[in-house]
Amino acid sequence: MSRSEADSPAEGCSTSLFLKLATRILKRSFVASLCSTLLLSGCSTTRKSTVSDLQYLLEPDCRVDDNRNYDTRISWPNLDNTTAQAVQSTIEPRSLSRRVEDEVREIQLSECFHIALSHNDIIETSALGGVGAKVVLTNPQGANSVYDAAIQETGILFGRRGLNAALSDFDTTFATGITWGRSSGRNNLAATPLTLNTAETAAFRSSLTKAFASGGSIQFSHDWDYLGTNSPGAYYPSSYAGSIGAQIRQPLLAGSGTEFTRVAGPVNPSFGSIAGVSQGVVIARINQDITLADFETAVRNAMADIENAYWDLYLAYHSYDTAVVAHKSALETWRISNIAVEVGGNGKIGPVDELLAKDRVYETKASTETALNGIFRAESELRRLLGMPMNDGTVLRPVDEPSVAEFVPDWQGSLTKALTQRSELRRQKWQIKSLQLQLNAARSLVRPRLDAVASYDINGFGDKLLGQNTQDPVTGLPTRNGFGSMAHDDLESWTLGLQFSMPIGFRQAHSQVRNYELQLAKANAVLAAQERNIAHDVANAVQEISSTYTAAQSSLKRMKAAAERVEKYRIILEVGGSNREVDNSMDVVVRAQERLAAAEIAFYQQVSAYNKAITSLHVATGDLLEHNNIWLAEGAWNADAYCDAQAKSAARAYGIDNPKVDAHPPEFAVDHPVGTVELSPRVMPGNVISSPVPERPYEPVSPVEPAATTEPAPATEP
Repeated sequence: MSRSEADSPAEGCSTSLFLKLATRILKRSFVASLCSTLLLSGCSTTRKSTVSDLQYLLEPDCRVDDNRNYDTRISWPNLDNTTAQAVQSTIEPRSLSRRVEDEVREIQLSECFHIALSHNDIIETSALGGVGAKVVLTNPQGANSVYDAAIQETGILFGRRGLNAALSDFDTTFATGITWGRSSGRNNLAATPLTLNTAETAAFRSSLTKAFASGGSIQFSHDWDYLGTNSPGAYYPSSYAGSIGAQIRQPLLAGSGTEFTRVAGPVNPSFGSIAGVSQGVVIARINQDITLADFETAVRNAMADIENAYWDLYLAYHSYDTAVVAHKSALETWRISNIAVEVGGNGKIGPVDELLAKDRVYETKASTETALNGIFRAESELRRLLGMPMNDGTVLRPVDEPSVAEFVPDWQGSLTKALTQRSELRRQKWQIKSLQLQLNAARSLVRPRLDAVASYDINGFGDKLLGQNTQDPVTGLPTRNGFGSMAHDDLESWTLGLQFSMPIGFRQAHSQVRNYELQLAKANAVLAAQERNIAHDVANAVQEISSTYTAAQSSLKRMKAAAERVEKYRIILEVGGSNREVDNSMDVVVRAQERLAAAEIAFYQQVSAYNKAITSLHVATGDLLEHNNIWLAEGAWNADAYCDAQAKSAARAYGIDNPKVDAHPPEFAVDHPVGTVELSPRVMPGNVISSPVPERPYEPVSPVEPAATTEPAPATEP
């Protein structure tokens, strides 16, 4: 054998060691350089690279300067929405420069209500600020809609959780998982120095967790751990160890009891400072009722706006009719004066009088055009509130006549109804009830956390998970698989005890209680202010009804007197006569016509205001929807829900009550107003004060005689 052949194994061994050493050095160098690059990349002291310093292998597919050198600009969302049908079907609006003979559509007030309720998903309200002042434009998130109740019911966020989200805290949670692993290491023992230990592991976990209404929770778990090892000290090279058991936890002090859980929900220490005590089922139900009260208020206000717009359109039509009649009367006066001037005059009507009559013609023409445009605007506003197209080829014209009968509201009854029926008060009372419940729940947390805990497990062990039982080769005893051991070997474990924790001082808990006390005090003060303002609303409506009715009566008498005056002047103007008022000028005739037109417009304005005042009274007393036969109700449920409700009702009917269990919590909601309205009027019915305004403490300089209650005698025309 040659020497080279004898040395070849040693050389191969040294070469192998050298390669391994070099590989390790390269790996470590690469890791070190990578870490240095990552750590020092943000701290470079060199200048920033420019485009000229960079080199690329491929050619650019676009120009290098095609970059965006700005960060923010006006952009539009990539949204292809469909234009509303009411906008698609509209045509050019009517105006003074575009007068067309459209079909007249006579519409009743009840029909307006029906159209608005069936066409509007978003509740429209009147806009007093002009263009762009609508709520749907200025605050779209705050616009009321038919979706609000459903949005609240399906809410999941803190503070606005719906009923289903609150009930989800009591849903059973199933969790499972399985993991595998392998580890290798050297054994640092003198008996077996530097032997390679290898362990293969697997872990299976599964559990069912359920929260109770009392604040406690229970968990059923089933776990298995697998271990495969080459350790010489292990009896089995592979084994399975598992358990099946239950763990229960029940709060005894803070967060305990059904009353707390119904309001605050199950205690969750991770989100206690965020969620507070407002995540329970009862608070979710109250939030739903608050949303319904807001929806009812929005519908009521919308119906009031529609009724007011209806009477505005009625007034616009009568104002236009009055303007047309005044224009015709002015034309007739101008015709008479023109004829008189052309024939030489009769000594009473001259060219100046003819020009005055002509001036009146153009004045009434301008008033007619303004009144016609008023019809266009009033009809457009009514269409907007009804959710109709701006112009569909028809002209809306009110067919219902306003009420002219005297309406004398009962003050005591109206105020009592307002204090019991107004949706704003119902909403605020719901808010107060919610704060009261949350305050009681917050006081429960000003106690230490003491939980009773218990667990019980049945354990199992075997060299196999499933399979037939085997015999121990050493002892000769039968050995079972994992599940068999769990069923027959009586391997048990249990725990029972208490867990206590408390923050020293309870600073956050006391602060939360104080915060709810302040919120409750503010809510009660707001309720008192609301009642005071509602009383003022009722009083203002009653006063407005009385004043507008009285003014309408006076305007009617004024209109009749002005009409008689115009008729007499017309006869004198046509036949002539020795009337001193028309001897020198036609000014008195024109003035009489102006006053007649003003009297007619004033009368219809007062009639319209009288009906608006009645509407305001119904709004103030909270019975506007009931007065117009409008009722709010929820839609139909899923068919399966009725079956489930019937099954639960039968279960309650045939169940046996436990006399030791308080199964009926205190009611927080009823179907009718609760409480009495306490009124202590200073003036009882039948007692009349001669003057509701107290006398001044000083003598007036010029005493004014009281107005006569009888109508003045008609003046004798000269």
